[in-house]
Amino acid sequence: MTRRVVRGAALAAAAAFFASAELRAADLELGRYLATECMTCHGTASATSTIPNIFGLGEGHFVEVIRAYRVKALPNPIMQSIAERLTDEDIAALAAYFQTAKK
Repeated sequence: MTRRVVRGAALAAAAAFFASAELRAADLELGRYLATECMTCHGTASATSTIPNIFGLGEGHFVEVIRAYRVKALPNPIMQSIAERLTDEDIAALAAYFQTAKK
């Protein structure tokens, strides 16, 4: 009986791992797709520009900032307009993409 339980738990863990990896890949693809709009401005960001470089930005920080624009807690009409159109899933996908993307 315990062998079945252990085997079942191992199979469930493996299934969860592969499902998570597939979802992560889908998130990255969605993020890559959505990032084309971001690239219009952020693709030209430099150390001396007022537009921040978002490549390599941590997921948590990215999500926090975009949500703040979405609720208009951060002032920038362009970013507010863009962020209010994004769902939480979109924001998470963008965060995953930009954390790993290189300019």
